Amino acid sequence: MKNKKLWITIGIIAIIVTLFSFNLIKASGNNIEVEVASVKEEKLSENVISQGTLKLANEQSIYYDATKGKIADISVKVGDDVQAGTPLFTYKSDQLLMEQKQNELQIQSVNLQIEDTQKQLKEIDKLLKDNKDDETLKKERDQVNLQLEQAKLELKQAQLQKDNINQQLADLKVVSDIAGKIIEINEDAQFKTNSEIPEPIMKIGSIGQFIVVGSVSEYDALKINEGQAVKLTADTVPDKTWSGKVKSISYLPEESTGLQDSGAQSGVQYTIEIEVTDQNIELKPGFQMIIEITANEYTAKTLPLTAVKQDGEKSYVFIVKNGKAVRKEVKVGNASLESIEIKDGVTKKDKVIKDPSDDIQDGMEVIVK
Repeated sequence: MKNKKLWITIGIIAIIVTLFSFNLIKASGNNIEVEVASVKEEKLSENVISQGTLKLANEQSIYYDATKGKIADISVKVGDDVQAGTPLFTYKSDQLLMEQKQNELQIQSVNLQIEDTQKQLKEIDKLLKDNKDDETLKKERDQVNLQLEQAKLELKQAQLQKDNINQQLADLKVVSDIAGKIIEINEDAQFKTNSEIPEPIMKIGSIGQFIVVGSVSEYDALKINEGQAVKLTADTVPDKTWSGKVKSISYLPEESTGLQDSGAQSGVQYTIEIEVTDQNIELKPGFQMIIEITANEYTAKTLPLTAVKQDGEKSYVFIVKNGKAVRKEVKVGNASLESIEIKDGVTKKDKVIKDPSDDIQDGMEVIVK
């Protein structure tokens, strides 16, 4: 009888233990395991992002000047290296050559006139030695002296005209303003004077030295200074980056081009030039670049970027308190690829869920891994 009661007691205890274990497992199965993180301090950077166009750092485009005549001689070819001052091509102006000939004849004529007048003066002076009181001779000498002075003035004017013509003839020789390589020659551009968009006769560029020219808003312009570090990327080569630095930012805003009215660009824009400091860039002028300027570095309180969720314009996180997920609104600032600045809402003591799933709700029981 005692054995029977013992076995009944053992059976009841076993049932109770089984039910308790089942309920414990069941309760555990409803809880979500989470990883937590705490607010930490790290360096963040405030970046300005814009778009720009890759250009040669030094470039000279030379356009046809119809007032100088036709192009008579081109002394370089595509691919030639040139220095500042290297002759490139020469104009031929028939009008200037005619003016030069006329000027030469005028100078010869005036010189002959001066020579003849001086001879007349010598003859009069001889006569006056023997007739010092001859008033007629004196008047004649004064008249010839006046003619001589007038002839000398004409000679000076002709000489000035000669200098001017010579300067214009010298200007017919076009030289390079920069050191670089001849990258384009287009002789036909001289015959397209009626084109709305003129084409250059010749282009010279410093191969291997690049800049990126872009625009920033008036708000971002206040954050940019010369020398700031820049990261450059291109959508056409997504796996590569190049380094640069801010070369300049314009003092005056860009003139409106109508883009603002179409919505393509809003607000006042300022031109920025980025010097590409990498020497191994393989892109060509004209490529579109993404400009990322490191405008300001500072120390901030951060959380993992995945910890912060959005609800409209509000940001929030979940912290673990007494085994439950508690939703807390936070004020955020700048972000990097992995972290986001937390300005207010949580402290270093709070255990913040690193990557809350959509299943987590305010007040839900959770288990910290």
